Amino acid sequence: MKTCVLNLSGNVGKSTLAVHLLAAFTPGARIVSVESINASEVDTVDALDVEAFSASRFREIFREIMLHEEVIVDVGASNVAAFMGEMARFRSAVGEFDLVLVPAVPADKQQRDTIATVDWLHALGVLPRKVRVLFNQYPTDSLEAVASVYPQVVGYGLSEGRDKAVFEPHAVVARSEVFELAKSTRRTIRDLAGDATDWKAARGDARRAGDMEALERAMAAQMTHDLAVTAQDNLARVHALLFPSARPARRA
Repeated sequence: MKTCVLNLSGNVGKSTLAVHLLAAFTPGARIVSVESINASEVDTVDALDVEAFSASRFREIFREIMLHEEVIVDVGASNVAAFMGEMARFRSAVGEFDLVLVPAVPADKQQRDTIATVDWLHALGVLPRKVRVLFNQYPTDSLEAVASVYPQVVGYGLSEGRDKAVFEPHAVVARSEVFELAKSTRRTIRDLAGDATDWKAARGDARRAGDMEALERAMAAQMTHDLAVTAQDNLARVHALLFPSARPARRA
C-alpha cells in the first residue's frame, strides 16, 4: 500500500497521522518525510524507517515511492506546493498512490485549505476514490455532529467536492493529549496501548519502598496508558474504515 498524507495548510496533524494511524499499522513500511523547515514527528519514533527529503529532490522521492511496496509519504506544509508541482511534471507519480489522505481540522483557515487541497489533487488527475478526507482533532468534549464541527468541508463534500474525494462515511480521529505525551516516549500510540506493565503493582512497590518519584512515574504512566488505549481504539476503527481489506498488524 502506497499512501500520501498532505494538506496545503499546516497544523492539521499530518505527521501525527502518518505515525500513529498509518505506520503503526504497517510495520516495516518505508516512510518518506518531505520537509525542509521543521522536523517532522515521524523522526521522533525510534522504530520507524524514515528517509527525509525536500521537495526539490523529487526524483529521489519518486524513486522511493516506486521502489517500496509499503510506503508512507508525509508532505510538510512548507513543501506541499513544490511537491504537487513536481507531481504535475512527473505525471505517472500521480498513479502510484493507493490513497491520498487529506486531514481536516475544525479551524476555519485549515478547512478552506483542505478544500483547496482536494481541488488541487483533482486538477492533478488523482482519482476521486483515492482521495480521502479525514476529520482530525475532533473535540472529545463536543456533543456536536461532524457536520457542525467541520461545516465548510462537509458542505463542500456534499456539493462541488462530492466527485473529487471520499468524505463519507466520516473518518474521525478524536483530539487527545496522549499524542503529545507519546512524543516523549518515542513510541507509537499502538505500542503504548499494548504495554502490559502492571502499573497498579508498580505503584504498590513504590509506595512500600517510600519512593515518591517512582510512585509519581507509575501513576503518570497508568494515566498515559489509559489514554493510549482509548486513542488506539479510535485509530483502529478509522484504519479499518480507510483500509477495509488490510489485515491487522501483529504486535511484536
